Amino acid sequence: MSLKPDTCPQGAPFAIGAAIVAALRADPALDGVVVLDNPVRASALAEGSRIVFFEDQRDTPISNEAQSPKRTYSFAVGVINRTAGPREGAHADYRAAKRVVKASMPAIEQLVRIEGRGLLEGEVHYRLENIDVGGGLVLGMFTLDYREPK
Repeated sequence: MSLKPDTCPQGAPFAIGAAIVAALRADPALDGVVVLDNPVRASALAEGSRIVFFEDQRDTPISNEAQSPKRTYSFAVGVINRTAGPREGAHADYRAAKRVVKASMPAIEQLVRIEGRGLLEGEVHYRLENIDVGGGLVLGMFTLDYREPK
């Protein structure tokens, strides 16, 4: 028996996240914004007057079907704004980032089959515990129901 080539060799969560980060980096509404992909140190959030960061949270099975299980991928998109109007700027940058995430769904549908509830925005936070960002912050939590590629 020969296995067919893996269409998603790094896994669906990596591919979904990479598509979202690429869309954030390419969108004109976020021109001049530093886009970070899963920053590993708090110090990475200290550089730049406008930052958007993407962070994987979890990937949870919904069903255990052998061929193509359903899963829920959770991720966060945050913005930090240190301009003259940091709160206003953070809210505007978050709205732009959220629109980009939603607009990236056709590219993601080329990678995985979106299922169930699709993309949902969950809680939005305005602080990161024990981290002073020196400006405005908006952090949104998202989930995406999908089916693993075969």
